[in-house]
Amino acid sequence: MKIWAVPYNVYSLSGKTVTFSSTENICEIYCSPDSRQHIEPPERTDAGIIFNTQVTGFVPGNTQSIRQALENLENRKVVAIFRDGNGDFWMAGSYLSPLIFSAAFSTGKNTSDRPGHEIILSGETLEKAKCIDNPF
Repeated sequence: MKIWAVPYNVYSLSGKTVTFSSTENICEIYCSPDSRQHIEPPERTDAGIIFNTQVTGFVPGNTQSIRQALENLENRKVVAIFRDGNGDFWMAGSYLSPLIFSAAFSTGKNTSDRPGHEIILSGETLEKAKCIDNPF
């Protein structure tokens, strides 16, 4: 499963169609099968409902290239594009309420655990994720 971290200011959305003004800084991230999750529990505030959006996954391995790629994304404002189990594309976050990228390395607790990075794209969003057409 893949997650695409898209800079929050290089896309436009018209209906279900996403277009990019530049694809140069879009990062395609491979996650282990069945590790990707998307949640967006609502929270009632004085201003209305917000969604505590999180898109997470596990990136196996700890090579220099993986570490460098994830470090370059750290604390960046992005929107997340991902596919669900039915093959539909979704976009979480927006220009007005982007997600923030973070990653944490772990060797695992047991000998059989694989080393890798748990990635989290999270933020308070004004809208739920949108189902979109294949943008790629």
